Amino acid sequence: MTTAATPPVPDAEILLDLVDRMIGAADLDSYARIACAGIRELVPALSVSYNELNPLAGRAFALIDPDPGPGWFRRYQPPFEQHMMDNPLIRHALATGDTRVLGWGDDGLGTVHGTTLDREFYLPNGIRSQLAVVLPAPPGVLVAIGVNRGGEGFGPTDRRVFALLRPHLVHAYRAVQLRADQAMLGSTLGAHGWAVVLVDDDGRVIASSPGTVQAAARYGLDVADGTLLPAGPLAGVRAVLADYDPATPATRSAPHPVAGPAGTLEAVVVPSAVGPHVVLLRPCPGGPQRLAALGLTPRQCQVAAELAAGATGEQIARQLGIAPATVRKHLEAVFARLGVTHRAAAVARIRSLLDGGPTG
Repeated sequence: MTTAATPPVPDAEILLDLVDRMIGAADLDSYARIACAGIRELVPALSVSYNELNPLAGRAFALIDPDPGPGWFRRYQPPFEQHMMDNPLIRHALATGDTRVLGWGDDGLGTVHGTTLDREFYLPNGIRSQLAVVLPAPPGVLVAIGVNRGGEGFGPTDRRVFALLRPHLVHAYRAVQLRADQAMLGSTLGAHGWAVVLVDDDGRVIASSPGTVQAAARYGLDVADGTLLPAGPLAGVRAVLADYDPATPATRSAPHPVAGPAGTLEAVVVPSAVGPHVVLLRPCPGGPQRLAALGLTPRQCQVAAELAAGATGEQIARQLGIAPATVRKHLEAVFARLGVTHRAAAVARIRSLLDGGPTG
């Protein structure tokens, strides 16, 4: 499309109306749609995009006004994800954390012109100039709003309008994000007793509340910020993260028993296309007590929980740091206490107990 001439600075009423609508957004998706449409009215452009980028993992999510449709994303998202670091604004933001409104060529940043990203993404879409502003984001993730134009570029008034909006974009983003997080956490913790841990692709904890850390510690698990989730008890969680395909919609995983020295938790993973990922933890409702009531030792309860999670004897040995022969002895004891003679029956019985089924 052909953009209009550089507009005058909008009056305060128009800006405040956009700010009010952004702050009142029900969720981040609504915020992004309101922000992109509103910015495009104030700074005429080919497109305005809200972007969540994870350059290290080569993943990106974008919401664009006007919406180009699913076919466009199938065509252009792969080259953008592969070559996003060709964009000097992305490199600069990741390296410095600079939140100013910046465009290609500003402050000696250089341009994307002539790069692979330009040839495969920007040039086919007629984008020859870009302004962007960075929003708060977790470590390793870049969240930004970009305004795209053709060769006419951006004048001083365009930059002034976008600069006037910048603090309001950041404030509204934080407000909506906090409201959404509080609603999710309050509902989850209050209604179902879950504790929430945010982790990166490698299973390293990005954020965990003091209450969650204390609760997990009672079960012998360390989920403090910066800690790598233990490969033993949380091997199932890490396997979900490793197997997740970011090109597919994220779905909540099945519960995974997490055997700790002081009992068993269950963990559910909700992966994210760009990260961080959400791990939900809560005590198994009565399951560990039912296993112990059968006369199993704490170590035998751990072995039983790992068996129910699908681990082999060798995997159980590695995860619990014991010899395979010791695992076999524990399994013999577990089978005997359960009154079963083969693995499938044992798994079915243990899962029933962990899910709150009958003990007899």
